[in-house]
Amino acid sequence: MGQLNQSQQAMLIWPVLLLAAQMQRVLTYGELEGFTGIEAIGQGKALGMIHDWCKHKHYPILNSIVVEGHGAGVGFPGPGFPEQWTLEQHLAERARVFAFNWSTKDKPRSEDFVGAKSA
Repeated sequence: MGQLNQSQQAMLIWPVLLLAAQMQRVLTYGELEGFTGIEAIGQGKALGMIHDWCKHKHYPILNSIVVEGHGAGVGFPGPGFPEQWTLEQHLAERARVFAFNWSTKDKPRSEDFVGAKSA
């Protein structure tokens, strides 16, 4: 299989994040790499597309549950995360992601991510 483009990566990441949210679990970038095969260092644009989709739909920011596994930012999204939230805002958004009924909401299609602004 050839290299996935950014919108295809976002489509691959989306259901993994939905399952993690349903299980009320954060994922590290490394864990997300293990589940999807998308290198942790290259996940930013696809996660940015998911961020933009969620904002557009007025959903909780699903990609906010993808976090650093080590270093100063352990347990929180990396420096490329678009929102400049306080600790309390991050935790509140995480709670919103976990409480949201994702199964009844619209799911993005690959074309929804094509041309989307990326992180």
